[in-house]
Amino acid sequence: MDIQIGLDTISFHHSLSPKQKKKMMEKLKLLSKFKTVNSDYESDSYQYSSDHFAELGVKLRIARCKGKPWGLYVIVHPTLILGDDDRSALYQAKKSSYKTMVRLVDKMLDSINVPCSLDDMKLYRADVTANTIFVHAKWVAEYIRIYKKSVILPHYKPDWFREKEKKAKDCKLANRHSYKQYCKSAAFFVYNKTAQLEMIDQFPDTLIGKRVLRLEIQLRRKALKKWADNGELGSNWEIIRGVFKRRKRIIEWYLDRTQPKGQYVRYKDAVDLINSTKLKKKTRDRMLYLLRKTSDKESLTSALKDLKATYNLTGSQCRNILNKFRNLGISPITLANHSNFDCLPYISL
Repeated sequence: MDIQIGLDTISFHHSLSPKQKKKMMEKLKLLSKFKTVNSDYESDSYQYSSDHFAELGVKLRIARCKGKPWGLYVIVHPTLILGDDDRSALYQAKKSSYKTMVRLVDKMLDSINVPCSLDDMKLYRADVTANTIFVHAKWVAEYIRIYKKSVILPHYKPDWFREKEKKAKDCKLANRHSYKQYCKSAAFFVYNKTAQLEMIDQFPDTLIGKRVLRLEIQLRRKALKKWADNGELGSNWEIIRGVFKRRKRIIEWYLDRTQPKGQYVRYKDAVDLINSTKLKKKTRDRMLYLLRKTSDKESLTSALKDLKATYNLTGSQCRNILNKFRNLGISPITLANHSNFDCLPYISL
């Protein structure tokens, strides 16, 4: 298992006056790959997109929601802008390359009447990302199945691809190969990067014979500020630098809270291991109950709710049961009895 960590896309936002929006739209409509995503006169909500510069690493969105001011969103893929056509590559943030990125993007923006530099816009989102590289596809598929059983973080909720949103060519396939939970300021997204690149016909030579499980933490501005030190809340570059320095810590924060540490073993092996311990019978019964419910339910969160209700436990007592699993070195999330694997390790950066 090889792990690469960096930034994927970085997004910026700038408010537009009606006049500025009109001048941009006039230019964009003359270019290829412009489309109306949403146009609702009654709610005064509109969204337009342009992928004219997408092959170079820039996507544009112009939007207005319920009569609020118009906004321009510039979604930048830094490695593409900087000349690396491998769409799985992750950006290693440096001030010199950041300045080059801004200069190259500004040339594109200037050609469509964008009224300011990219660096004068507000940093909107950055995706802190880890590529976990395997040799066989079955490893990626098994880990995605495991992550779909994750603990749902407080204030987060599950998300998936929907046909009407048109974010994937094949939503059913995309949902099979991914898992996401999100809140207003952040999202934890796990997906088969290899399958996604194959779906859009962008599979690079560098990945021949490899399969990539991508762990992606999508941080909006509020979360970006949280992760950047107080002394790094000035310019866009300073925020990006602060988040990049903490990239490993950020991903580990999500992994530690969504997946109990421990090996993933077959269900029957977990049952045998629990029954062979010298723990009290009531503790073993609760562990076996959690094991069964985790296997049956959509998430470990749902299984813990059932455990709490069935045995009338407190939150502290439920955490104690999880600690018993950790002491045994296994996760309550198990592999199927017929799995191709005897066990899988907890992914640690």
